[in-house]
Amino acid sequence: MTKIIFLRHAETEKDPNVNAKEWGLSKEGEENARKILSIPELMEVDRIYSSCEKKAFLTVKPIANKLQKEIIQLSFFDEIKRGDKFLSKEDFEKEKHLQLEDIDYHAFNGESGREALLRFKEGVERTKEECKEETVIIATHGTILNFYFADILNAQKEIFKRWEKTGFCSYGIVKEGKVIKDII
Repeated sequence: MTKIIFLRHAETEKDPNVNAKEWGLSKEGEENARKILSIPELMEVDRIYSSCEKKAFLTVKPIANKLQKEIIQLSFFDEIKRGDKFLSKEDFEKEKHLQLEDIDYHAFNGESGREALLRFKEGVERTKEECKEETVIIATHGTILNFYFADILNAQKEIFKRWEKTGFCSYGIVKEGKVIKDII
C-alpha cells in the first residue's frame, strides 16, 4: 500500500503586495526546510509532490535536491482557495476561525472547507493509484491538512484546536487510510 507523508510548508515571508500563493519562505522557514533533511522518514521517499504554491514547493526543494528527485506540483494539494485581499491579523484570525468551525463557510471569498476537502481527497486518491507500494511526500498547507486529518480521525469538531497546534514543517503519515502519525 501507498504510504503518504503529509508535510506542512515552512514559515512564510508574508507580503501584503503579493498573492499568498506566491509567498516565499522566511529566513526561519528556509532554515527549517533544511532541518527536515535530518528526519529519516522524509529521506526514504519514492516521489515528492507539492501544491502549486511557492511556499510548499520551497519547503520540499532541499529534500528533492538531496534525493535527486523531481517535485510534482498538483493544484489538488493547494490550500483552501482564498481571495487576493491581504487582511489584518485580527480579520484573518476571525475569518480563519469561522472557516475552521463551519466546513461549508466560504472564508476569504474562496472555496468552502468541504469543497477543498473533496478536491484534496481526489488528489490523494489519484496519488495512491499512481504510486502503489511507494512512499510519497505531499507538501501542502495547514488548513487543508487539518480538514483532511480530522476527516480520517472523525475529529471534525476539533479542527480549530488542531489547526492551532499544527506547526510549520509538521508532518503526518497515512497508510491504508489509517493515520500512522498525526499531523499535530
